[in-house]
Amino acid sequence: MAMLRSLLLLFMVFSMGDADDVCQYGWTNFGVQCYKFFSQSGNWIAAEKNCIDQHANLASVHNEQENNFLMGLLPSTTTRCWLGVQDAVEEGQWLWSDGTPYDYSNWCSNEPNNLNVENCGEINWSSDRCWNDASCSTSMGYVCAKDL
Repeated sequence: MAMLRSLLLLFMVFSMGDADDVCQYGWTNFGVQCYKFFSQSGNWIAAEKNCIDQHANLASVHNEQENNFLMGLLPSTTTRCWLGVQDAVEEGQWLWSDGTPYDYSNWCSNEPNNLNVENCGEINWSSDRCWNDASCSTSMGYVCAKDL
């Protein structure tokens, strides 16, 4: 999958020039995807449904560079938002809503802890700006991602 994404990115860059030109207005390119932060608050399911309406999913994160990029989309260092990671099916088995492999994480110290049943992941938790598991019914903004 990563090789396919890399080849697609190279094709897009060489055949179309600037890769930023391929994302819709308001979306930002990184790698082979376009991303957008949505400030309206919603629970995890509502956020994922809104992303699907945009032909996207809640953002997945596969490396530190992508994590840092997503942090840069947030309007402030205290803005919490949903990621596309959840373990609602089986506790401790984290999955991305877009179906990509769960191959990277940036959990805060002692997280995920499933305190009071927390099955959905958020980015930018605490001053450490790491990930936290939260109740899926919590309301916050979110980042959607879709392929170029």
